[in-house]
Amino acid sequence: MPHSQARSAGIVGGGIGGLAAAIALRSAGWQVTVYEQAPEFTEVGAGISLFPNAITALDALGLGAAIRATGIGEGPGEIRNAAGRVLFTRWAKPLPGGFTVLHRADLIALLVQAVPSDCLRPGSTVEDVALDGTLRVGGETVRHDLIVGADGVHSAIRQGLWPGDTAVRHTGITAWRGVLDTPAPFAGGILGVHAEFGVLPMPGGRTYFFAAAQPGFDSLDHFAEWASPVPEILAAADPARILRGEFLEVPVPATLALGKVALVGDSAHAMRPELGLGAAMALEDAVTLAAHAPDLRAYSKARRRRVRTVSWMSRLATGNNMPNSRWRAAARDVSARAVPDALVLAPVSRLFRWRAPASVSTDTATTSEATRPTVESPSAPRRQ
Repeated sequence: MPHSQARSAGIVGGGIGGLAAAIALRSAGWQVTVYEQAPEFTEVGAGISLFPNAITALDALGLGAAIRATGIGEGPGEIRNAAGRVLFTRWAKPLPGGFTVLHRADLIALLVQAVPSDCLRPGSTVEDVALDGTLRVGGETVRHDLIVGADGVHSAIRQGLWPGDTAVRHTGITAWRGVLDTPAPFAGGILGVHAEFGVLPMPGGRTYFFAAAQPGFDSLDHFAEWASPVPEILAAADPARILRGEFLEVPVPATLALGKVALVGDSAHAMRPELGLGAAMALEDAVTLAAHAPDLRAYSKARRRRVRTVSWMSRLATGNNMPNSRWRAAARDVSARAVPDALVLAPVSRLFRWRAPASVSTDTATTSEATRPTVESPSAPRRQ
């Protein structure tokens, strides 16, 4: 007699969203395989902010204790303007639910450790994905009950299967990120004209710093006259360790799932990093997907409004954090000092109050022999 077997999920991409989806789906009874094109599971990057909703998602993944062991901080710090004047201080107070900053590579390592090695397939190039759960990898065709597109901003899955305008949008905003191996002299954000700067402490006495500037201001020289500690941090930074990039966006598609394929993280909704919630959205996606799978329409319905809201608020924050005129920056500074801190930050604070959904999938533990992942010959039909 055929024996029962867990439903299978093929996860394309081994970043934060993909690994988190693997952990969540395994906990829900799925058999998972993570296909990662790179030869190893790692991350080239700098720091990453984990606000209370991200920590809630990590709790749901069983990793909350490990995150707390690294050291949970308080808030992101106070907000100043480029002249050094304090605009508001509520971020310097403890956030309910916790807040911390990790190196991206450390978070990836933590997620990798939670996935059995036999579920991980580094060095795997996925050549084709179909809505029926079929994918071609390494010249072979594999069938899964669920495909998770976690292949990042330039997702080939989204570009190949999703209709409508889901192309990457270039903002022209230049971003710099770096890590110092010394303690942070200050914790918080500095808002200027055309640009912004941030400084956050990391575990181990390290400092994560980031900067961003509007089109036309593409050099860190723009920050030379800003108040301390900005010039000192830039002088101490190793130029070879500063990562430079651009703010990129992916418009949230009409649905996050088609057929047996679901998108998570940047593959579905890459957003500007103004609120520091990109990784949190990927973690939330993963937990929510596992709670609803295999009902992918329910997953999309549960996530789409929230990610659209966060994406819109992240875009809106650009005009506040780095306005393109001095009078707008002056108006921002006056209003920030005049309005109570709690009122200024209330809209963003509400985003942190996310709850992990209870599992609604009642039949993820077993499936028939016929739905077991199968490997076919390279001559199997491809998606047309």
